[in-house]
Amino acid sequence: MSKIAKTLFGLILLAIIGSGILMLAATRVGEHQSSTYGNAYSRFQKSWGGEIGIIPPRFWLERTSPTDISLIPKSIQINSTVSYGEQTKGWLSFNAFEVNSEDTYVIRNETAYSGKLLIKLTKPDDANILYDYKIVLPDRENTVLRPVMDKNLLLLEDFQPKEQLKIIITYATHGMNIFKYNLSDYQESVIEHFQAQLNINNTHDFEIYRFGLPHQIEKTQSGALIRVEINNFATTQDLGITFASKQMYLDQIQSLMAYSPVSLVLYLLVIFVFSQIYAIRFHGFHYLFIAMITIFYFLFVAYLVRFFGIDKTFGLSFALTMGLFFAYCPNIFGWRFALKIAAIYLILLTTVYSVIFLMPIFRGLLFIALIFVIFMSIMIPISRSDISKWYILSDDNSQRQE
Repeated sequence: MSKIAKTLFGLILLAIIGSGILMLAATRVGEHQSSTYGNAYSRFQKSWGGEIGIIPPRFWLERTSPTDISLIPKSIQINSTVSYGEQTKGWLSFNAFEVNSEDTYVIRNETAYSGKLLIKLTKPDDANILYDYKIVLPDRENTVLRPVMDKNLLLLEDFQPKEQLKIIITYATHGMNIFKYNLSDYQESVIEHFQAQLNINNTHDFEIYRFGLPHQIEKTQSGALIRVEINNFATTQDLGITFASKQMYLDQIQSLMAYSPVSLVLYLLVIFVFSQIYAIRFHGFHYLFIAMITIFYFLFVAYLVRFFGIDKTFGLSFALTMGLFFAYCPNIFGWRFALKIAAIYLILLTTVYSVIFLMPIFRGLLFIALIFVIFMSIMIPISRSDISKWYILSDDNSQRQE
């Protein structure tokens, strides 16, 4: 087998093995796919609470006949205070928060019938702790009712036509990452008036859960005040907030890991081509460690992102990778080639390559642009090089040039 065939076979085999390692790491990036992080996440969620989704209560008119009539609130007013407080478990941190809410519903009997007014409450999604939960009827001498979840509760014995009742439901709970009110439960009905005020404390790092709902955000010293007011609407959108978190980047990092073999293959190609053009001689065995430097960068990113913010993750991964690079590559390439070629392309195909995957809107365009630039930077020197003089095609065993 010729020298070039052996080299290319070795590079292809190395690329396949390296890609396999990276793809295996990609399958473990997701928060519930990693046995280590996933177990810690699950234990914390079961203890504290998960992504909280408030399920609106159901109201209906119970008649003496078998047919009950569902009643839709005339108006809904949500007044919630969400206090952010990051919780740590070992080296892991979670975006925890505490919610205190007062939800006011106005029910009006628009039917021609009278009957019992009942309510059924459902425990919020992923809420493991509920406290200070009560129902108050201000129109009935502030009568206080203690509800039982998922069971019918009598509000009024006789709810007459055109009669109106205000119901105030208060509660507190814990959660992480997302707090939302499942407004989409009313998508098949028209609510005359909806008003919400979310008071966010202790952080400015949050986003609106769904931007389709009209809203106003007023920044405060400790957080923000979010106001929503809509008249005569039906919606498929939920109202809520999401907290900026390490976990929110896991989808992007998983996508990055899925495409990381492209980076590995391109970097091996760059080193192969430019080492031939500049007559930099080294043993083919060194490709193994060159490939591992690139692989380690993506492994660092995949696992450090669970413990640090995305900026620190990229920074630490870059620092550790460059430490490996400068401990090894100048010894085999020489400083000139290492700095002018190998280091620059390593940065482009690791750090710059990674940042692209944090830009969901322009990801495809930037990815193609980077690949195009890399391709052009290889193609032009090859066109100007005399390929017949590449040392891999000759039997010249002279020493490498630096």
